[in-house]
Amino acid sequence: MKMWKKASILFLVVAMGALTAACGKTGDAKQTADGKKIVAVTHAVFPPFEYMSPDGKPQGFDVDVIKAIGKEVGLDVDVQDASFDGAQEQVKNGKAQIAIAAITINDKRKKQFAFSDPYFEAKQLIMVPEGSPVKSLKDVKDKRVGVQLSTTGALMAEGVLGKGSANLKQFDDLPSAMDDLYNKRIDAVIGDNVPMLTQMKKTNKSGFVTIEDPSMPKENYGIMMNKNDKEMVAKINEGLKKIKQNGTYDALYQKYFKQK
Repeated sequence: MKMWKKASILFLVVAMGALTAACGKTGDAKQTADGKKIVAVTHAVFPPFEYMSPDGKPQGFDVDVIKAIGKEVGLDVDVQDASFDGAQEQVKNGKAQIAIAAITINDKRKKQFAFSDPYFEAKQLIMVPEGSPVKSLKDVKDKRVGVQLSTTGALMAEGVLGKGSANLKQFDDLPSAMDDLYNKRIDAVIGDNVPMLTQMKKTNKSGFVTIEDPSMPKENYGIMMNKNDKEMVAKINEGLKKIKQNGTYDALYQKYFKQK
């Protein structure tokens, strides 16, 4: 009888502990859902939009924008680094509520994710050595082309070269693709205009030019969220609207891009 009582008491203690832990988890989830603290993932190899600070933390235009948005709508935003594909996967599986990494809004992504209103307009450039016969996108057909993995530039190059082409060289980041061009391992690089021009200025290597092809359409960056999280989409759009109205967005634009 005493043995049974002891076992019963022990069972009660374990059960109560489990219930307390479960309540704690529920509270944490509710806190996140209520917008007190959220995780935003980025891919910090795309300056000036996102890059790592000397102390190992993501910084850049996108980081400042999402934090400014969070401040306006009461979100405590924890920005974490991930791979470009990994950032999107974390939003999909719920490990993060937001991905902000100069992500172009397109129909393919809109089938899987929700996006904020556009916050930045960009375009693609083709970078080649001076004297290159490449003058437009169609001219890269028989060339070795470097792109950043899973980007608009990669899709455009694939459209000309063909899916799985041996001439299509994909890199984790744009600077790595550009390094291969500098070292004559590829013939051209296709990438977003601002990061490409920023990196060219940083490396300061002569003998290379960029080409703007009018057939390559302009694109809009958006903040990516879970397709079913309508509340988060509304909050982010509200915050984005506010920072555009109160001058915060313009100040950040001037800080990172010098002119609007």
